[in-house]
Amino acid sequence: MKAVEVIGIGLLLLGVSGCGVYSFSAGGKTFSSVNVSPFDNDTKEFLLSDRLTDALVDAFIQDNTVQIKEPSQAEAIMNGTVLSYRREAHTYDQQDNVEKYSVKVAVRVKVVKSGTDEAIWEKDFYAEGIYDANSETEEDGQGRVIALLTADILNQTTKSW
Repeated sequence: MKAVEVIGIGLLLLGVSGCGVYSFSAGGKTFSSVNVSPFDNDTKEFLLSDRLTDALVDAFIQDNTVQIKEPSQAEAIMNGTVLSYRREAHTYDQQDNVEKYSVKVAVRVKVVKSGTDEAIWEKDFYAEGIYDANSETEEDGQGRVIALLTADILNQTTKSW
């Protein structure tokens, strides 16, 4: 065999050997149904908690790893609180005008076994959404934050990594 063929076969075998069984499945989840209670809100951005709650419900339905159910039928209850909300200038142009803003949100989420106060998990989440000051609105930044928080909370609930 030529050296090039031997190296090629060696690299192929090396690559295949690294492709063992690996899964992104929800092996660590301990429940199959959840109720997402309306999130509380400790900020002045009152609609943010409703938008986050709705986005979470939609994400669970779309993901279909954990079913959304009424509180009386769910194995777990998810409660959350929007802890903080800030909008800050993110970047400036040469004339010191704001080019981009940043929306920063912190949320505490707790999942308990239904009918008890026994925590399955509890965690604080933080996300930042940047938006263009000239072509977008603060709501666009909030939408980015909600998408990031939703993905993080869904992963915490359904994935074992």
